[in-house]
Amino acid sequence: MNLAQLRAFHAVANHATFSAAAQALGVSQSAITQHVKSLEDAVGTRLFLRTASGVELTADALDLLPKVRQAILMLDDISARMSDGRSLATGHLAIGLCAPYVAMPILERFTAEHPGVQLEVRLANSKSLLELVAQHRIDIAIATLREPRPDFACDFLVKQRVEILVHAGHPWWDRLQVEARDLPGQRLVTREPGSMTRHLFEAALAERKLELPPHLVLGSREAVKEAVAAGVGIGIVLDQERGFDPRLRAIAVSDFDVVAGEYLVTRRETRSLGSVAAFSAIASAVGKEKVPDRPA
Repeated sequence: MNLAQLRAFHAVANHATFSAAAQALGVSQSAITQHVKSLEDAVGTRLFLRTASGVELTADALDLLPKVRQAILMLDDISARMSDGRSLATGHLAIGLCAPYVAMPILERFTAEHPGVQLEVRLANSKSLLELVAQHRIDIAIATLREPRPDFACDFLVKQRVEILVHAGHPWWDRLQVEARDLPGQRLVTREPGSMTRHLFEAALAERKLELPPHLVLGSREAVKEAVAAGVGIGIVLDQERGFDPRLRAIAVSDFDVVAGEYLVTRRETRSLGSVAAFSAIASAVGKEKVPDRPA
Protein backbone atom coordinates (compact mmCIF):
# COMPACT_ATOMS: atom_id res chain seq x y z
CA MET A 1 0.00 0.00 0.00
CA ASN A 2 1.41 3.42 -0.94
CA LEU A 3 0.36 7.06 -1.27
CA ALA A 4 -0.32 6.83 -5.01
CA GLN A 5 -2.79 4.00 -4.39
CA LEU A 6 -4.54 5.97 -1.67
CA ARG A 7 -4.80 9.08 -3.84
CA ALA A 8 -6.20 7.01 -6.73
CA PHE A 9 -8.81 5.41 -4.47
CA HIS A 10 -9.83 8.77 -3.02
CA ALA A 11 -10.12 10.35 -6.47
CA VAL A 12 -12.31 7.54 -7.84
CA ALA A 13 -14.49 7.64 -4.72
CA ASN A 14 -15.04 11.39 -5.14
CA HIS A 15 -15.45 11.54 -8.91
CA ALA A 16 -17.38 8.27 -9.38
CA THR A 17 -15.51 7.32 -12.57
CA PHE A 18 -11.96 6.18 -13.27
CA SER A 19 -11.63 8.60 -16.18
CA ALA A 20 -12.64 11.63 -14.09
CA ALA A 21 -10.28 10.53 -11.32
CA ALA A 22 -7.43 10.27 -13.81
CA GLN A 23 -8.17 13.75 -15.15
CA ALA A 24 -8.31 15.19 -11.63
CA LEU A 25 -4.93 13.70 -10.70
CA GLY A 26 -3.32 14.38 -14.07
CA VAL A 27 -2.42 10.74 -14.76
CA SER A 28 -3.59 8.07 -17.19
CA GLN A 29 -6.72 6.06 -16.59
CA SER A 30 -4.68 2.86 -16.74
CA ALA A 31 -2.52 4.15 -13.88
CA ILE A 32 -5.64 4.80 -11.77
CA THR A 33 -6.96 1.33 -12.58
CA GLN A 34 -3.68 -0.31 -11.58
CA HIS A 35 -3.38 1.66 -8.35
CA VAL A 36 -6.92 0.75 -7.30
CA LYS A 37 -6.39 -2.92 -8.16
CA SER A 38 -3.16 -2.98 -6.15
CA LEU A 39 -4.93 -1.38 -3.19
CA GLU A 40 -7.76 -3.91 -3.40
CA ASP A 41 -5.19 -6.69 -3.41
CA ALA A 42 -3.46 -5.15 -0.38
CA VAL A 43 -6.63 -4.78 1.70
CA GLY A 44 -8.09 -8.05 0.46
CA THR A 45 -11.48 -6.76 -0.64
CA ARG A 46 -13.24 -5.15 -3.56
CA LEU A 47 -13.68 -1.38 -3.24
CA PHE A 48 -15.75 -0.39 -6.28
CA LEU A 49 -18.65 -1.87 -8.21
CA ARG A 50 -18.85 -0.80 -11.83
CA THR A 51 -22.22 0.55 -13.02
CA ALA A 52 -23.57 1.95 -16.28
CA SER A 53 -22.86 5.51 -15.09
CA GLY A 54 -19.55 4.91 -13.29
CA VAL A 55 -18.76 3.18 -10.02
CA GLU A 56 -20.36 2.67 -6.62
CA LEU A 57 -18.43 2.30 -3.38
CA THR A 58 -18.72 -1.00 -1.55
CA ALA A 59 -19.38 -1.05 2.19
CA ASP A 60 -15.66 -1.59 2.77
CA ALA A 61 -14.82 1.41 0.59
CA LEU A 62 -17.26 3.63 2.48
CA ASP A 63 -15.59 2.58 5.72
CA LEU A 64 -12.13 3.18 4.26
CA LEU A 65 -12.79 6.58 2.65
CA PRO A 66 -12.52 8.88 5.73
CA LYS A 67 -9.43 7.04 6.95
CA VAL A 68 -7.74 7.39 3.56
CA ARG A 69 -8.45 11.12 3.30
CA GLN A 70 -7.15 11.72 6.80
CA ALA A 71 -4.02 9.69 6.01
CA ILE A 72 -3.37 11.72 2.83
CA LEU A 73 -3.76 15.00 4.69
CA MET A 74 -1.48 13.78 7.49
CA LEU A 75 1.22 12.80 4.99
CA ASP A 76 0.91 16.17 3.24
CA ASP A 77 1.17 17.86 6.62
CA ILE A 78 4.28 15.89 7.58
CA SER A 79 5.87 16.71 4.23
CA ALA A 80 5.19 20.42 4.73
CA ARG A 81 6.61 20.41 8.25
CA MET A 82 9.81 18.71 7.11
CA SER A 83 10.32 21.01 4.11
CA ASP A 84 10.68 24.76 3.89
CA GLY A 85 8.57 26.03 6.77
CA ARG A 86 4.97 24.91 6.29
CA SER A 87 4.81 25.29 2.51
CA LEU A 88 2.76 22.73 0.59
CA ALA A 89 4.56 21.66 -2.55
CA THR A 90 1.79 19.37 -3.78
CA GLY A 91 -1.59 18.09 -2.74
CA HIS A 92 -5.29 18.06 -3.57
CA LEU A 93 -8.06 19.98 -1.85
CA ALA A 94 -11.79 19.56 -2.52
CA ILE A 95 -13.83 22.66 -1.69
CA GLY A 96 -17.57 23.33 -1.82
CA LEU A 97 -19.00 26.83 -2.19
CA CYS A 98 -22.43 28.35 -1.86
CA ALA A 99 -21.12 31.94 -1.93
CA PRO A 100 -18.50 32.45 -4.67
CA TYR A 101 -18.25 36.20 -3.98
CA VAL A 102 -17.11 35.50 -0.42
CA ALA A 103 -14.80 32.66 -1.41
CA MET A 104 -12.91 34.07 -4.40
CA PRO A 105 -10.48 36.31 -2.46
CA ILE A 106 -9.59 33.29 -0.33
CA LEU A 107 -9.08 31.07 -3.37
CA GLU A 108 -6.94 33.72 -5.06
CA ARG A 109 -4.60 34.03 -2.09
CA PHE A 110 -4.40 30.28 -1.51
CA THR A 111 -3.44 29.55 -5.13
CA ALA A 112 -0.83 32.32 -5.00
CA GLU A 113 0.76 30.93 -1.81
CA HIS A 114 0.36 27.22 -2.62
CA PRO A 115 0.43 26.87 -6.42
CA GLY A 116 1.30 23.17 -6.20
CA VAL A 117 -1.97 22.25 -4.50
CA GLN A 118 -4.66 21.26 -6.98
CA LEU A 119 -8.09 22.64 -6.15
CA GLU A 120 -11.37 20.94 -6.97
CA VAL A 121 -14.31 23.32 -6.48
CA ARG A 122 -18.01 22.44 -6.40
CA LEU A 123 -21.00 24.78 -6.21
CA ALA A 124 -24.07 23.77 -4.21
CA ASN A 125 -26.46 25.08 -1.60
CA SER A 126 -25.49 25.06 2.07
CA LYS A 127 -27.49 21.96 2.98
CA SER A 128 -25.88 19.92 0.21
CA LEU A 129 -22.40 21.18 1.13
CA LEU A 130 -22.73 20.04 4.74
CA GLU A 131 -23.78 16.61 3.51
CA LEU A 132 -20.73 16.45 1.24
CA VAL A 133 -18.42 17.35 4.13
CA ALA A 134 -20.05 14.71 6.33
CA GLN A 135 -19.69 12.11 3.56
CA HIS A 136 -15.98 12.98 3.10
CA ARG A 137 -16.70 14.03 -0.49
CA ILE A 138 -15.21 17.48 0.07
CA ASP A 139 -12.64 18.69 2.61
CA ILE A 140 -13.97 22.21 3.14
CA ALA A 141 -17.28 24.00 2.65
CA ILE A 142 -17.88 27.73 2.69
CA ALA A 143 -21.53 27.73 3.70
CA THR A 144 -24.21 30.04 5.07
CA LEU A 145 -25.36 29.10 8.58
CA ARG A 146 -27.50 30.73 11.24
CA GLU A 147 -25.03 29.47 13.84
CA PRO A 148 -22.04 27.09 13.99
CA ARG A 149 -22.83 23.40 13.72
CA PRO A 150 -21.52 21.41 16.71
CA ASP A 151 -20.83 18.34 14.56
CA PHE A 152 -18.28 20.25 12.44
CA ALA A 153 -15.41 22.67 12.94
CA CYS A 154 -16.93 26.02 11.90
CA ASP A 155 -14.87 29.21 11.47
CA PHE A 156 -16.82 32.46 11.06
CA LEU A 157 -15.86 34.53 8.01
CA VAL A 158 -18.39 37.30 7.39
CA LYS A 159 -21.95 38.35 8.20
CA GLN A 160 -24.67 38.05 5.56
CA ARG A 161 -28.02 39.88 5.45
CA VAL A 162 -31.04 39.03 3.30
CA GLU A 163 -32.14 41.72 0.82
CA ILE A 164 -34.79 42.02 -1.89
CA LEU A 165 -33.74 42.21 -5.54
CA VAL A 166 -35.81 44.23 -8.02
CA HIS A 167 -35.43 45.09 -11.70
CA ALA A 168 -35.32 48.53 -13.27
CA GLY A 169 -39.02 48.61 -14.18
CA HIS A 170 -40.26 47.61 -10.73
CA PRO A 171 -42.19 50.23 -8.68
CA TRP A 172 -39.69 49.75 -5.83
CA TRP A 173 -36.65 50.62 -7.96
CA ASP A 174 -36.16 54.06 -6.38
CA ARG A 175 -36.83 52.93 -2.82
CA LEU A 176 -34.13 52.22 -0.24
CA GLN A 177 -36.34 49.90 1.77
CA VAL A 178 -39.76 48.31 2.05
CA GLU A 179 -41.70 46.80 4.93
CA ALA A 180 -42.50 43.11 5.33
CA ARG A 181 -46.21 43.84 4.90
CA ASP A 182 -45.44 45.13 1.39
CA LEU A 183 -44.20 41.71 0.24
CA PRO A 184 -47.40 39.62 -0.10
CA GLY A 185 -48.76 39.88 -3.63
CA GLN A 186 -45.32 40.13 -5.21
CA ARG A 187 -44.14 37.39 -7.57
CA LEU A 188 -41.19 35.74 -5.82
CA VAL A 189 -38.29 34.16 -7.69
CA THR A 190 -36.26 32.00 -5.34
CA ARG A 191 -33.82 29.14 -4.95
CA GLU A 192 -34.52 25.48 -4.22
CA PRO A 193 -35.61 24.37 -0.69
CA GLY A 194 -32.02 23.53 0.38
CA SER A 195 -30.96 27.16 -0.06
CA MET A 196 -30.13 28.91 3.22
CA THR A 197 -31.16 32.26 1.69
CA ARG A 198 -34.63 30.89 1.02
CA HIS A 199 -34.79 29.27 4.46
CA LEU A 200 -33.92 32.54 6.22
CA PHE A 201 -36.44 34.52 4.18
CA GLU A 202 -39.28 32.05 4.68
CA ALA A 203 -38.58 31.82 8.42
CA ALA A 204 -38.80 35.61 8.71
CA LEU A 205 -42.11 35.63 6.84
CA ALA A 206 -43.49 32.85 9.04
CA GLU A 207 -42.55 34.79 12.21
CA ARG A 208 -44.74 37.64 10.96
CA LYS A 209 -47.51 35.29 9.80
CA LEU A 210 -47.03 36.42 6.20
CA GLU A 211 -47.14 34.27 3.08
CA LEU A 212 -45.30 34.76 -0.20
CA PRO A 213 -45.28 31.45 -2.09
CA PRO A 214 -42.64 31.09 -4.81
CA HIS A 215 -43.71 32.07 -8.30
CA LEU A 216 -40.59 30.50 -9.84
CA VAL A 217 -37.99 28.20 -8.27
CA LEU A 218 -34.52 28.06 -9.85
CA GLY A 219 -31.41 26.07 -9.08
CA SER A 220 -28.78 28.79 -8.85
CA ARG A 221 -28.25 32.35 -7.62
CA GLU A 222 -27.28 33.47 -11.13
CA ALA A 223 -30.52 32.08 -12.58
CA VAL A 224 -32.54 33.96 -9.95
CA LYS A 225 -30.76 37.20 -10.86
CA GLU A 226 -31.41 36.70 -14.56
CA ALA A 227 -35.09 36.01 -13.92
CA VAL A 228 -35.42 39.15 -11.79
CA ALA A 229 -33.57 41.23 -14.41
CA ALA A 230 -36.03 39.92 -17.02
CA GLY A 231 -38.96 41.17 -14.92
CA VAL A 232 -40.30 37.78 -13.83
CA GLY A 233 -40.58 38.94 -10.21
CA ILE A 234 -38.62 40.01 -7.16
CA GLY A 235 -35.77 37.93 -5.80
CA ILE A 236 -33.92 37.45 -2.54
CA VAL A 237 -30.16 37.59 -2.12
CA LEU A 238 -27.55 37.85 0.62
CA ASP A 239 -25.85 41.24 0.66
CA GLN A 240 -22.32 39.87 0.14
CA GLU A 241 -23.56 38.14 -3.01
CA ARG A 242 -25.65 40.81 -4.74
CA GLY A 243 -22.89 41.58 -7.26
CA PHE A 244 -22.72 44.66 -9.50
CA ASP A 245 -25.37 44.04 -12.14
CA PRO A 246 -26.75 47.49 -13.22
CA ARG A 247 -30.05 45.84 -14.15
CA LEU A 248 -30.70 44.98 -10.51
CA ARG A 249 -31.05 46.87 -7.26
CA ALA A 250 -31.01 45.45 -3.74
CA ILE A 251 -33.29 47.01 -1.15
CA ALA A 252 -33.69 46.28 2.54
CA VAL A 253 -36.78 45.06 4.37
CA SER A 254 -36.89 47.56 7.22
CA ASP A 255 -38.52 45.30 9.79
CA PHE A 256 -36.56 42.15 8.85
CA ASP A 257 -33.39 41.45 10.77
CA VAL A 258 -32.54 38.37 8.75
CA VAL A 259 -28.84 37.68 9.21
CA ALA A 260 -26.57 34.67 9.10
CA GLY A 261 -22.88 33.99 8.91
CA GLU A 262 -20.66 32.67 6.18
CA TYR A 263 -18.59 29.90 7.76
CA LEU A 264 -15.69 27.75 6.73
CA VAL A 265 -16.81 24.23 7.62
CA THR A 266 -14.50 21.22 7.97
CA ARG A 267 -14.41 17.92 9.80
CA ARG A 268 -12.82 18.26 13.20
CA GLU A 269 -10.30 15.48 12.63
CA THR A 270 -8.84 17.15 9.52
CA ARG A 271 -9.12 20.82 10.52
CA SER A 272 -5.44 21.10 11.49
CA LEU A 273 -3.92 18.98 8.72
CA GLY A 274 -2.06 19.87 5.54
CA SER A 275 -3.90 21.83 2.87
CA VAL A 276 -7.07 22.06 5.00
CA ALA A 277 -5.15 23.88 7.74
CA ALA A 278 -3.42 26.12 5.20
CA PHE A 279 -6.70 27.07 3.52
CA SER A 280 -8.36 27.69 6.89
CA ALA A 281 -5.54 30.01 7.97
CA ILE A 282 -5.81 32.06 4.78
CA ALA A 283 -9.60 32.22 5.07
CA SER A 284 -9.27 33.51 8.63
CA ALA A 285 -6.77 36.17 7.54
CA VAL A 286 -8.96 37.34 4.65
CA GLY A 287 -12.00 37.42 6.94
CA LYS A 288 -10.20 39.60 9.48
CA GLU A 289 -9.22 42.04 6.74
CA LYS A 290 -12.92 42.53 5.97
CA VAL A 291 -13.51 43.34 9.67
CA PRO A 292 -16.86 41.51 9.75
CA ASP A 293 -19.42 41.56 12.53
CA ARG A 294 -20.58 38.28 13.94
CA PRO A 295 -24.17 37.37 13.19
CA ALA A 296 -26.71 38.08 15.89
